[in-house]
Amino acid sequence: MDFKKQELGQICAESGNDTVDPVSSPIAIVGFSFRFPGDIDHEGALWEALRKKQDLITQIPADRWAIKELQHDKRSEPGRSITFAAGVLSHIDEFDADFFGISPREAVVLDPQQRLLLELSWEAMENAGVPPSSLAGSNCAVYIGISGFDYCLRQVDDLPEITSHSMTGNTLSIAANRLSYFFDFHGPSLAVDTACSSSLVALHQACNSLRCGEASSALVGGVNLLLHPHPFIGFTKASMLSANGRCKPFDAAGDGYVRSEGGAVLMLKPLDKALADGNDIHGVILASGINTDGARKTGITIPSSEGQTELMREVLVRSNLLPKDVDFIEAHGTGTAIGDPVEALSIGTVYGQQRTKPLPIGSIKANMGHLEPASGMAGLIKTLLAFKHHALPPALHLQTPNPQIDFQALNLKLVRKYQPLAQKNGKPLVAGINSFGFGGVNAHILLKEFVPSVRACSKSYFGRYFLNEKILF
Repeated sequence: MDFKKQELGQICAESGNDTVDPVSSPIAIVGFSFRFPGDIDHEGALWEALRKKQDLITQIPADRWAIKELQHDKRSEPGRSITFAAGVLSHIDEFDADFFGISPREAVVLDPQQRLLLELSWEAMENAGVPPSSLAGSNCAVYIGISGFDYCLRQVDDLPEITSHSMTGNTLSIAANRLSYFFDFHGPSLAVDTACSSSLVALHQACNSLRCGEASSALVGGVNLLLHPHPFIGFTKASMLSANGRCKPFDAAGDGYVRSEGGAVLMLKPLDKALADGNDIHGVILASGINTDGARKTGITIPSSEGQTELMREVLVRSNLLPKDVDFIEAHGTGTAIGDPVEALSIGTVYGQQRTKPLPIGSIKANMGHLEPASGMAGLIKTLLAFKHHALPPALHLQTPNPQIDFQALNLKLVRKYQPLAQKNGKPLVAGINSFGFGGVNAHILLKEFVPSVRACSKSYFGRYFLNEKILF
């Protein structure tokens, strides 16, 4: 770990900023936006869905492809998927191209994932109270988790439809670059693909960029739209999809995951800058980290408890917290026979067994399925709402705890009922968030509730009252 900190410090120094702790400087979430299955796009609707244990899974609409013809009950059937159950968005074909300065001809071949990211980025800045024009020409960074290229596959199916805009409209790198171009951001601009961990890996990279002074603000997000049957068929053959079309995290009936679409974008700033600018702060990223399993497993798609445990310990050390300081874990929790026991073992080893009270764990995938590269964003936003409401929503599809997981020995607790969260001696809540890619790239962050204690106030340029504040860490 010392080597990693030294290496990152060298990068920061080369960026002209050697005064900031490159590992532990806190990062503020000052704005966010999202579109989740069931067309949920605001906080109240999402929390209500979680609180009431709503099942947001439906099915791929019949107008996207020939669902009946391509579905089959046998996984081995060539060219068929075992299910087209999914968490979906409606109206994904609708886009105000003129608003974003895009011609109708270009918009037609523009991946709807790029369209959605443009909308979410604008809304995230709007949520932060930051006019997009005020960041034009700044070193604002963009990091986007994205893996799917379904829309491109549709065009490959019909080669004469390829136009001069097809490449920029469907190349994954452009998903980030187009945001930088439209908003005139001059900072780093990267698309990140580590499969299911993409958006939290993107978040980690953005935090490092902010800590080094390479960027003064950042947009971070993930997006996933289900526009072609190819991935359904591929994941069916890999025995990853649930035959009954539901994610059942940590339950004995878990038989795989259900695919879902949606996206989310966060706006980040260093905490001290967010305070100075008078921003509302939704949560504070204390520490983040990524690693890779390597060969410590029996196959490339098999998760490694050793790799996950190593990462969680490292991030915990970076945060300067103890295991007992963490109030709950938003797990990756896909409901797979191998993944859930491996993840539970890692969480229990690092956090559960090092404390007295059982540690609550859960996964938003039970309600809305697996957003794949955007799934980490979904778990993070659920965590922000848990902070806001000081409660954990009850788990959906939880009947019989997975017998392959010794919850008692690991000191882990499944959340069966709505569970209020009390602050410990006035201290803010802390949560861990996991995300693991099927190629072995792991991401873990520790997020803290923001609880300012106002000592004195002054009026800012925007007429909002803030500072000087003592932050409870």
